[in-house]
Amino acid sequence: MRCQRCGREISPLRLLTDRDFCSERCRKKGPRASAWFLRDAEYDAEPVWATPSTEAAKPQPKGSNSMMAVMMVGLVGALIVAKLVFPDDSAARNGPSPVAGAAPVTLPAGVPQNHPRISGGSGVLDWLNDWLPGSGPVVAKVDFQTSLGEWAGSARGWVVREGAARVGELRLWSPTLGTRDYEFEFEGQVERKGMSWVYRASDAEDYYATRIQIIRPGAPSGAKIIRYGMEAGRVFARAELPLPLPLERGRPYRVATLVAGNRFTTLIDGRVVDEWSDNRLVKGGVGFFAAEGEEAVLRWASFRERKSLWDRFASANLLLAPGLMP
Repeated sequence: MRCQRCGREISPLRLLTDRDFCSERCRKKGPRASAWFLRDAEYDAEPVWATPSTEAAKPQPKGSNSMMAVMMVGLVGALIVAKLVFPDDSAARNGPSPVAGAAPVTLPAGVPQNHPRISGGSGVLDWLNDWLPGSGPVVAKVDFQTSLGEWAGSARGWVVREGAARVGELRLWSPTLGTRDYEFEFEGQVERKGMSWVYRASDAEDYYATRIQIIRPGAPSGAKIIRYGMEAGRVFARAELPLPLPLERGRPYRVATLVAGNRFTTLIDGRVVDEWSDNRLVKGGVGFFAAEGEEAVLRWASFRERKSLWDRFASANLLLAPGLMP
């Protein structure tokens, strides 16, 4: 992750106690307005850059943070040493590690193995994910070859046929609903008007939504992105912005949404097209819906939760007192 002030990579040790700034100096100065903020200001009178709250900016007690950091680094170091000292005997036990196939997922049909996707972890990181205490990150994939059994919500308007799903009313991907930070990617194409999806969704009335709308196919400024939040059924922080690239109807695009803390980034075919922030909704999964007049088709979707070491230890209740559990 990068520092919100200077843009440098935050060191792994620093990430254990601060996921937003690379140093105390950057934290005191606060985040820097980005290029996306300047573009937002041009097309929207209301500011969309949300500064961290005073409470969130308060430094944690140094003694407790240092102790937790030492404990985490010590345990991770012990696990790595154990991995290097003791050979992997999974092949002698009927194949790879049982965690390697733990996620109930399928690869997108027709997608080659070298298809560009959201980057995964290395072998050592995957092994640590398997052995660290607490629940592991949620990883899910769907290629829409079968029914939408893992999706909650109304099935009205949804049609699954020949490895593609035509989107209807709002449906949420059930395995993702208890997550906070993640990378969500899918391949979809607009048949008519636009395509919509949600993230940080806890139910049908609380979520963030983003919509790609094509007005003049192929024109340099012929498409726009619409994003907003929904809380208790009421819309907030709605914004419409022109997309910096031309889009065509009937052509598949690879779309990704990165959710990290209070920051949300949207990419189309690997290019960042929008970034914004909001503090209201802190937890929830992903899903799709078709707004009025929209027709969109999905080919596949993938989801990877991003869990820090702190989250893993906290979920195992190893470091926090019962009253401090999230």
